[in-house]
Amino acid sequence: MLGFYDDAHAALSARVRGYPVLGDVEMLKSMLSVEPVHVVVAITDNEARLRVANSLRGLGGQFFTAVHPFAYLSGVSTVGGGCVVGAGAVVHPDATVGSHCYLGPGSVVDRDAEVGAGSWVSAGAVVGAGASVGARVVLGPNSSVERKASVGADAEVSTLRQVSREGA
Repeated sequence: MLGFYDDAHAALSARVRGYPVLGDVEMLKSMLSVEPVHVVVAITDNEARLRVANSLRGLGGQFFTAVHPFAYLSGVSTVGGGCVVGAGAVVHPDATVGSHCYLGPGSVVDRDAEVGAGSWVSAGAVVGAGASVGARVVLGPNSSVERKASVGADAEVSTLRQVSREGA
């Protein structure tokens, strides 16, 4: 059965986008003791997402990757379990994306690049060819990691915003 488990389930409607809200994470953990469950942990905080995923894995949870039909994953790339890949996202040949990552709409992981587990690659962000992005990194909207550059674990790469003022 497809559905949602959310600790805020009491505040949600009975269905979200047509799928039932089944209960909270503790209910999901109980379900794991009865039957195999395939899940994607959809929490925006990288550390919390990995913590919940590891807890579910320890109870026998299995992870699938949700890929939008308009995304492209090369047949010779590797994308770990529990990832969410948005519309227009591209993962090039020989690129590796760790488990439980989010690849936003229009994001790109170029050839031979690596993205560590639990990272968040926002809409339009680019990981250049041969670049390395550590675990739990946040790449902001339209940010980029240059070719062969390296970003350490838990870093945040933001987008430079240009503010225009009238008369300036």
